[in-house]
Amino acid sequence: MRLATPAAALASALPLALIAGCSVLEPLLPAAAPPPPPPPPPVVSRNGLAPITGEQVERIREAIAAKTPSPAVTRAVRSAAPTIESFVRTEGCITARNGAVLNPFAAPGRLFDGTGFQGGPMTQMQYHDKTACVTVKRLQNWKMVSPRLLRFEVVYVGDDGEERAVKRHELMRQPKGGWLFTR
Repeated sequence: MRLATPAAALASALPLALIAGCSVLEPLLPAAAPPPPPPPPPVVSRNGLAPITGEQVERIREAIAAKTPSPAVTRAVRSAAPTIESFVRTEGCITARNGAVLNPFAAPGRLFDGTGFQGGPMTQMQYHDKTACVTVKRLQNWKMVSPRLLRFEVVYVGDDGEERAVKRHELMRQPKGGWLFTR
């Protein structure tokens, strides 16, 4: 049997292909193009912050929820946890000398330097990729200096070389109950 067109040949082969499990048609069908890759995340934002990963955010939350030395510290940390998390997320991603990105967390009269800021943990790491946030290893040395003043340290590590930086901070309870950083 001779078929006049390729379409007729394909039409007659279709029932056989269905019976055979479609393997006959695979060489005849054009290959589907793979979906385009997702766009890459921004390397560094306009304000000098690297993008943070979900794992790094989860690590911050675990560090905040870790055991503290006393019930008073635990109450203060629980109360200040949203501010601590936001501050630490931002601090660990500062790539430039722009400390002003921390000013939303600063107590009145305690602004962070906007141009010559040396306080970001990446400035202490020579080999860390500056387009990626550093990871929080732990929060330590919690101390209630007074009922309104909480001190602690954040230990940051670079994911690409295990370099580390320790940053010391103070939080002060504000008259309306929120917590803001004094250093």
